[in-house]
Amino acid sequence: MEEFLSTLRDHDVRYMGEFNSIRVLGKQLDEMQAGKQELVVKYEEQLQHVKDKLSKLKHSYEKLQRKHLKEAREGALSKEEDRTELSHLKSKLEEFRQRSAEWEQQRLQYQKQVTSLEEQRKNLAEEFALIQTPGVGQTQEQAELQRLRSQLQRAQDSLHTQELELERLRLLQDELGDSIKEHQVSCPAAAHVRGQVLSEEREELRATLDAQDQFVRSTGIQQQQLRREVTRLNQTLQAKEQVIRSLEECLASHGSSPNLASLRQELEKVTAKLNSSQTCENHLKAEVIRLRDKLESMRKHKAEMKRRENEWKQMEEEHTCCTAEIKYLRAELERAEQTRCGELEGIRKEVSQLTSELHQRDITIATLTGSSSSIERQLRAEVERAERRASELKVTQVQLETLKLENQHLSDLLERVESRSPKRRDGELASLRDSYVSSLNSLEEENRHLRLEIAELRARMEANNQTWQDKYERALLQNQNKNAQNRSDEDVQRRHQEELQAMETRMQERASHYEGQIQTLLKQLENLSQTSPHRSDGQSQESRMAVSPAHSSASSASSSSSSRKAHRMAALLSAAVNGEEAQASSSNSSGSPNGSVTTRFLEEETLRSQELLQRLDAHIQSMKQENANTKKNVFWLLVGIHRCCKMIGQDSCYISAVKMTPKQCQTTFVPKVLNTSMSVVLVKE
Repeated sequence: MEEFLSTLRDHDVRYMGEFNSIRVLGKQLDEMQAGKQELVVKYEEQLQHVKDKLSKLKHSYEKLQRKHLKEAREGALSKEEDRTELSHLKSKLEEFRQRSAEWEQQRLQYQKQVTSLEEQRKNLAEEFALIQTPGVGQTQEQAELQRLRSQLQRAQDSLHTQELELERLRLLQDELGDSIKEHQVSCPAAAHVRGQVLSEEREELRATLDAQDQFVRSTGIQQQQLRREVTRLNQTLQAKEQVIRSLEECLASHGSSPNLASLRQELEKVTAKLNSSQTCENHLKAEVIRLRDKLESMRKHKAEMKRRENEWKQMEEEHTCCTAEIKYLRAELERAEQTRCGELEGIRKEVSQLTSELHQRDITIATLTGSSSSIERQLRAEVERAERRASELKVTQVQLETLKLENQHLSDLLERVESRSPKRRDGELASLRDSYVSSLNSLEEENRHLRLEIAELRARMEANNQTWQDKYERALLQNQNKNAQNRSDEDVQRRHQEELQAMETRMQERASHYEGQIQTLLKQLENLSQTSPHRSDGQSQESRMAVSPAHSSASSASSSSSSRKAHRMAALLSAAVNGEEAQASSSNSSGSPNGSVTTRFLEEETLRSQELLQRLDAHIQSMKQENANTKKNVFWLLVGIHRCCKMIGQDSCYISAVKMTPKQCQTTFVPKVLNTSMSVVLVKE
């Protein structure tokens, strides 16, 4: 019993110790439960705080996401608009480059046309030497001038179309510049506003991200502390579980008691609380994992924001590059426009210079054609004069023959009159002397008048020749500075001078030939007068009748030849006038802008040609009248001389009188005839 009691006492002591230890453990459990409750409350407060922050972050994130989506849509739209605007500008620039290439080709074509016009000008300069040749050369030259004028008109029309195209391109460039300016004005404002909004949002995001980082750091620190506390509690719980198991084993071995039941209930409660704390810990771990996932998503969102920020910076750089490219393109457009304007101005100056040169060449050609036509008319007049002199010489030959026959007839009459009545012969001689002196005086006056008229005509012709020569020299001097046509003109002038000299030599040869023929005829007349001094009246009348038709035929032949020449000249001039009128009508029908100038020039030329025709007709009529008067005067003078010589009986005196001029005849021959006639009358009386 004592051993049992001692064992019971020992068990009681042990039980009391264990009870004290259980009480201590219960107190510790209470303290741990209170601490855990406090930790749970803290954790719940922290979780509530974290939930509030997460809700705020979610709200701010959704707001920021909406803003970013809106900005992304607007940025995409603006970027698309910028791209479309850039593509439009690039297409316009490409079109302008193509048109500039076309303009360059047109400029090259115009340069080729200018070179061709220069070559044509040189060809005209070479062909100008052939201006003096009449007929085909003048028509070819007029056709070449018409072709050059048509080419000049085509060049002016092409320049006009190019100016219209340039004006349209200038308007297009102004519209493009206005659109670029509006784009530049709108783009910097929108970019500035977007930059401000993005900077504000970046600041907000940075602040939220900093707050999230701080919260994540604090939660990480708290999580580490909780982990440490949980490990410590797990260790204590494991130790307590071991103690409780050992106690349960002891109790199971010693039996159950009400205290142990209460202790078991308390232990169950503690285990339930521990299980709840473990579930709470698991819940906290899940929340921490969820927070880590959110943190990771926030980091991804931050990286996305950085990427978008980099993209925005790239877009800003692209925008600056586009603005710089637009400025460069505008500068290129301005330079191209300036170069184009300079080229157009140069082309206009070249065209104006060519038109002025062509106009000056037309003027010089007109003056030279006028001078050449005047020289041709003078040459034709000289040729006609020479032919007229030849016809006059023929007429004088015929008249000499008639005068010979009449001289014979008068000598026969004089012999018969002398044989019949010497007194009546003296009266007739006196009356004949008076009539002869009066006729000689009248012939001398007419001769003086004709000489004065001839001198005036020569002076007028010399003045006209001098004026035409001055005009011709001025035209040559004007044309000498432009091209090397002076040599050809000098050759033409030398050729004309040689032709004139040849004509003068031919005229002198013809005159000498005619003088020789006159001398031979006079010798034949002397021989005839010596062989047959006496012929009957019937023969003289027959000879007179035979000579008078010859004279009339010669005069009619000379008049018909002169009329044929006059008709030929009139036909040539009328053909020239008709050609000029046809050219004027063709130039009027061509419809070129220089048509008014050409029509005016051709009208003036037609008026000048008509005036020249009228003057030529009047001059020809006056020359015909003067020739007829001189022929009549010379004829009657020779008839009177012949009669006087026959009455006197001195044929040699008549022959010497034929060779004399009217002045010499008046001074030497008339007194001699009068003296001889008086001496003959005195001798016969």
